[in-house]
Amino acid sequence: MSKAESSLVTSAAAEGRFVLAVECIGRSFGPVRALEGVSLQLARGEVLALAGENGSGKSTLAKIICGVIAADEGQIRLDGEIMSFSGPDAALRAGVALVSQEPTGVPYMSVAENVLLHRLRRPWAIVRKQEMVRTATIYLDEVGLDVDPLLPLGALRQGARELVEVAKALATEPRVLILDEATTRLPDPEHLFRVVERRCGERGMAAIIITHRLREIRRLSHRAFVLRDGKPVGELERGELSDERISSMMVGRELGDFFAKHPHPLGDVVLETTGLVTDRSQHPIDISVRSGEIVGIAGLVGSGRSELLETIAGCRRALAGTVVVNATTLRNKSPREAIEAGISLVPEDRWAQGLIAHDLIVGNIALSRHRALRGTDRRRDRRKANEAVAVYGIRTNSIDTPVSNLSGGNAQKVLLARCFDHEPTALLLDEPTRGVDIGAKAEIYEIIDRMLARGVGVLLASSDLMELLGLCDRIVVLHEGEPVGELAREDATEELIALLSAGGTRS
Repeated sequence: MSKAESSLVTSAAAEGRFVLAVECIGRSFGPVRALEGVSLQLARGEVLALAGENGSGKSTLAKIICGVIAADEGQIRLDGEIMSFSGPDAALRAGVALVSQEPTGVPYMSVAENVLLHRLRRPWAIVRKQEMVRTATIYLDEVGLDVDPLLPLGALRQGARELVEVAKALATEPRVLILDEATTRLPDPEHLFRVVERRCGERGMAAIIITHRLREIRRLSHRAFVLRDGKPVGELERGELSDERISSMMVGRELGDFFAKHPHPLGDVVLETTGLVTDRSQHPIDISVRSGEIVGIAGLVGSGRSELLETIAGCRRALAGTVVVNATTLRNKSPREAIEAGISLVPEDRWAQGLIAHDLIVGNIALSRHRALRGTDRRRDRRKANEAVAVYGIRTNSIDTPVSNLSGGNAQKVLLARCFDHEPTALLLDEPTRGVDIGAKAEIYEIIDRMLARGVGVLLASSDLMELLGLCDRIVVLHEGEPVGELAREDATEELIALLSAGGTRS
């Protein structure tokens, strides 16, 4: 974003041309105070970053602005007019659109129908398929998604579905667009950034971005508004947007040695694959992990990282090869056999693959101990859950809280707690900090470090190159399912990993 563009936005704000004003918003959920005294303004053409840790109230504020939930106190103004939205539809009609961090699409409906869903909700609406496809294609092209508009949404990959969500929001021609963690499933968010900049610059749209990626805040926003524990703690202008300043305001401490690597003595091999062929590709994969070691798995989206971990954990059928855990070869390669042998998997999508959202914290942590046709030891389950809350720093008032009420970072800790309950010797982590703020990331890294100190070996798949470089002893790079390089910690760089991931070769 140029200095000229930034000065134009600053001028607009100085002249009072605010498209959105949030005034003294407060909201409670039972005894928990989620937001208190939050006020902010958004000028036409401005991009505002809403920053803060998980549980700081960012998504709650976004939902209040977009009419998903109501505030307990305070008011919202659009172009100076006080608004009281009865629901998201009313907010859309007023020109406020939200792309939420959890998908809201209808999988069995076509891509085109999802993009224009706001029009299909009208009573007695006449739907002409050719016109619908033609209109939807305009917005699909705008977000850079080249798919058949008549395909069912459920047939698309996660990243493509996320772009459909963005296209759906843009199709409402919003005055205010809120992107809540919209980039977490995108392999390359740069095109989306350019779309936002173009809309803001040419049409005067205002945007709020919520992201845990500090580089995205620096890249796109004019200002950052920071929340901590539901309260505003300050704003940063564009020239002040450094990682240190943002993280310090978010968590109340300096970034410091965030990715500090603690050395641990390496022991025997705890996990080894030989000639392992997944259903992703025909290329055999040989990997070994020693006690106290973190081996990273890098690669682009679709490179087979998740498929590799799920095959080792017995969730996918291996087409060939062997998996050896603690010198024991897995025979059936089933999830139960893998768990009993000492393997524990933290899957990529915690909500779809790992947690039961409507169940309680205690139930989710105890889930893997329960068996069909067996009684449950409820007293033991509760004791273990209370221990996990204390040990892993899960922020909750009670173990009887539904997991769906937790922030992303705390929900991820519940999943980690359940996996560690098996006392594994080989831990498989698939995107363990996706959608998690910088403070919760540091806490999760500390939890992983404690596991390494106990002699656990870790296989870590991540799309965050800084995470891989900061934590791993070795990094294996995949390209279209094939191992194309193994890098020692001292040799690994972002540029080299990106080169190998894209199919390039070292000179």
